[in-house]
Amino acid sequence: MIHLRIFLPVFFLLYFLLTFLMYAPKRKDKPPKLKTVTLLNNLIWLLVIALTTIFSLFPEIYHQYVVPFEALKTHTLSWVAIGIMTVAFMIVFSAKNYQRLSRGSERRGWLLLTKGIYSKTRNPLHLGQLITLIGFFLCIPSIYSGIILLLGAFIVFVRVGLEEKVMESVFGEDY
Repeated sequence: MIHLRIFLPVFFLLYFLLTFLMYAPKRKDKPPKLKTVTLLNNLIWLLVIALTTIFSLFPEIYHQYVVPFEALKTHTLSWVAIGIMTVAFMIVFSAKNYQRLSRGSERRGWLLLTKGIYSKTRNPLHLGQLITLIGFFLCIPSIYSGIILLLGAFIVFVRVGLEEKVMESVFGEDY
């Protein structure tokens, strides 16, 4: 599946350029628990990069040590996964672009967005991350990508709860 060995590195390069460099968020006052969860979230992404690197550059090591789920390694499913990840990228791009356009209305570094994609989902960036992790699992179906998906989903749900508390304290009734 050479198309995945090319798609995944290109996808994550664009994804991380978009989320961390191009539209980097301003510094915010984060409670200690949220800082910890954010650090764990970043660790999940480092694991994604590591597994993508092994899969793309060292396929023989991937097949020998990562032990993929062979039943899920189909050509059709790999193209479905690419479609899923493309949708996730569009969600994240839309959310980041709306954040960029809304700069200047922050309170203590936090934005309260209610229009655009934020009128459809309260947390489009987290939704995009979950969809990306699902697509990643389908691209590289293994116990490791499955663990990354489960841990990533857990971290997203914890992070959403912590961020909601912060938003309530910063924006009060407006939130």
